[in-house]
Amino acid sequence: MSTMRWSVLFVVGVSACLCPTITWAETIRFATIDYCPFTCDPSKEMGKEGFMTDVVREAFEEAGYTLVIDILPYARAVNSVQAGKHDGIIVVGRDYAPDLVYPDEPTVVQRVAFLVNSGTTWRYTGVESLSRVTVAIVKGFHYVDPDLIAYLAKEQRNEKRVHVIHGESTTRRGLLMLQAYRVNTFLEGEYSALYQLEKMGIRERITIAGYTTEAFEDYTGFSPLNPAADRHAEILSDKLTELKKSGRLDGILRRYGLL
Repeated sequence: MSTMRWSVLFVVGVSACLCPTITWAETIRFATIDYCPFTCDPSKEMGKEGFMTDVVREAFEEAGYTLVIDILPYARAVNSVQAGKHDGIIVVGRDYAPDLVYPDEPTVVQRVAFLVNSGTTWRYTGVESLSRVTVAIVKGFHYVDPDLIAYLAKEQRNEKRVHVIHGESTTRRGLLMLQAYRVNTFLEGEYSALYQLEKMGIRERITIAGYTTEAFEDYTGFSPLNPAADRHAEILSDKLTELKKSGRLDGILRRYGLL
């Protein structure tokens, strides 16, 4: 190689190192679940990705990141982030995965509802009222009230009391089970239930028979094995503060019919 060519390569290399305008795009890989309206499979929802995905995209794309999003079942998604295979999970219950790294506050707080077929007289008045019904729940979800969590854990192998739904499209499948009278009540987050009821066109056929005492906080969490996790949580914290203060988060929620 000629001396002149070596000189050109050296100059180009030095310029690339010193020029402050040159940046390298960083990829952040998220696991998520098919759990509309929080996180959605856009191929099933006319391009909608879910309001929590919208927030995450806005936060990290503005910060210069490229996002890769993989849809997995909930338990697998959490395990993948805990193992460092993904950098974060878009929607997760903090109590279910306390080892993840979190922003300062949740994206939203929602109530957890006991759904029943319209005309049903049963109402949830506490754990003791569950002795008369079969309740459907989703594997891996955290149901906030300690006494309820203890009851579900105790009875989860008794299908006369608790039916555990695994895999994908759990909200839709739970509502279909309820309509078919395979269970008496389906325990689900209020936002997810309202969105799916409207989508299925069965809002008038299902009613809410009570709520858990505590509310459910929906977070985005980051892998503790990723050295950048604290920085990722900080980026999202700053964006959430901005969106809530400006009212723009309410605007995002309205696009999904939740306000």
